[in-house]
Amino acid sequence: MTENSRYQKILLLSLGFFLLLIMMAVFHENGILNAYQLEQEQLEMKHKNENLRDGNEKLQLEITALKSDPYEIEKIAREKLNLVKPGDQVYHIVQTQKPHPLSP
Repeated sequence: MTENSRYQKILLLSLGFFLLLIMMAVFHENGILNAYQLEQEQLEMKHKNENLRDGNEKLQLEITALKSDPYEIEKIAREKLNLVKPGDQVYHIVQTQKPHPLSP
């Protein structure tokens, strides 16, 4: 075996081993691609958590207002329960169907 042939075999084996390491680092279950996907999921979950915290803060403010502010309670009673004070005038708006422009 010549020195040149031996050098080529060592070089090819080293290159093959290096390529195998790269493939393992990228495609293995603990590889770079999986780590990237997990990082993206983590960022998405953090964003959802922030949105949920904001929603919870708004709900907490609404609860506090409903417990302590009589005007807020009156507003909810008027809007959602359709309650009125004595002496209020109530207008009921009825929508009528308009005839279709192409009908005779």
